[in-house]
Parts: sequence; structure tokens; C-alpha cells
Amino acid sequence: MRDGKGQAMGWWTKHASGIEAMAALVTACVAIAALVGAKIQLDHADLVQREQSARDAYRAHLALAATRPEFARPIDACQLVQSDEGGAYIAFVDHLLYSAEQMLAVEEGWSLTFLDQLAPHQDYLCSLEGILPLEDGVAALMDRFTDAYCPVEPVCGPGG
Repeated sequence: MRDGKGQAMGWWTKHASGIEAMAALVTACVAIAALVGAKIQLDHADLVQREQSARDAYRAHLALAATRPEFARPIDACQLVQSDEGGAYIAFVDHLLYSAEQMLAVEEGWSLTFLDQLAPHQDYLCSLEGILPLEDGVAALMDRFTDAYCPVEPVCGPGG
């Protein structure tokens, strides 16, 4: 007659391969869960970083607009493009579009804000239709802008 300890050892011995297989399966599941968790954490950190970067770009644009109000609300964008300040004004508008691209890529609800920000640059932007290489979010924004603000014949002529 066997004692309880011998019976337990016999059970473990008899089922050792099944237990090892189950342990390997559990280990694999834990490893997969850890990989998925790491991926989720990295994706979240990336999103937080992109959101912060977008906010920083927009904040920088607002600071630029405060220091260069003649660029933020130009009296005559066509004339401004042709002036000695033309390069700086074009860079200002490019920065606005970059800010829009960054913000629209990470947060919804900014389209109306950027349409409002782009409106004073109507004459210049409408003269660029189809010239600018744009990302999807900003391309959709510019399509809305063009439909709402651009006349059939641009005021400035091609490129400013």
C-alpha cells in the first residue's frame, strides 16, 4: 500500500508532460500579453507626444501671429507676397498649415478654428490651389476652404 506522498508523486510523474505543456502555454500567453501591453503603452506615449507637439506648433504659431499681426490679418495678401516681406509671409502661412496638419492628425474638432485662421489668407491660398503638397487632414481642410472661400479666378494669380 502506498502512502499519500507516493500517490501524489505518481500523479505528478504520470501527468508531467501535460503539466509542462500547460506551463509552456501559460508562459507563451504571458509573453504575448506583455508584448501587447508594451505596444499599447508605446502607442499611448507616441500619441501623447504627438498631441504635445501639435499643441506646441499651434502655440508657436499664435505667438508668431501676435508678433506679426500684419501677417496674421494681411490687408492685401497679394501685395504682401510680392513685397520684401513676401518670403516671411509665405513662411507664416506655411507654419499655419503645418500647425493645422499636426493638430488635425491628433485631435478632432479643430477644422473650424483653422478655417477661421486661414480666412484672412484667402487671396494667397486660393492662388495656390493644387500647388501645395498636403497631408490627408489638411488636404480635407483645404478642400473645405477652397469650396467656401476661393473664387473661380484667383485674385493674386498663380503662386501669389
